[in-house]
Amino acid sequence: MVSLSRVKFINRIKILSINMDAACTSLYKLAEATICLRRYDIGKILYEKYLNLCSSDNPGAWHGLAICLEMAKQREEANKAYKKALQLHLRHNDPSNLLWGGWCALKLGMYELAYELFKESAMKDPNYAYTWHSLAIAAMRIGRREEAEEAMVRYRSMVSRKPYDKRECEGLRMLMEAVSGINSDNSLMSEVRELVINLLGQSMDKYGAECGLHEIHES
Repeated sequence: MVSLSRVKFINRIKILSINMDAACTSLYKLAEATICLRRYDIGKILYEKYLNLCSSDNPGAWHGLAICLEMAKQREEANKAYKKALQLHLRHNDPSNLLWGGWCALKLGMYELAYELFKESAMKDPNYAYTWHSLAIAAMRIGRREEAEEAMVRYRSMVSRKPYDKRECEGLRMLMEAVSGINSDNSLMSEVRELVINLLGQSMDKYGAECGLHEIHES
């Protein structure tokens, strides 16, 4: 028979696990938001923390880190991260992983592979505009000019019907939502709390009015 103290211990572990999962989800969203806000310096910190403490086999986290390293002109380290992200993206066959795997391949100069991945992603999900933009770039790189032009026409037609949200506005919304997961009682999030709150304040001052966002939601 399981003792009461053992049951309490198991329940405590379950609660800690749930809290950690929630914190990691928030941390990943915060890192994604920094890409949209073009704060690659902070993104590098958050992605590294996520990879070290949450999951080292998340292709999106490696891809995000690669972008931050590239923007910091750390090309050698960026290429290593792009290669790791590509390897992990290729383990999956859904449109999203095909698309972002294609971008990793493109960044690494693997244009034929990028073209193939974008093409397959577009076949699986022809309704995502950015895939056609990506396919146009890769097709042009390998000399398929006519196909590139057709893909770009399709992209522009889709965007004209349903324009993108401004990138910084998307990032600010993501940041506001993710801040709700910052709990000072959680050691993982307490370490980045001040950094993220400062980023939110700066981003709100810079983009809040333009994006129609006027309140900082903090838990």
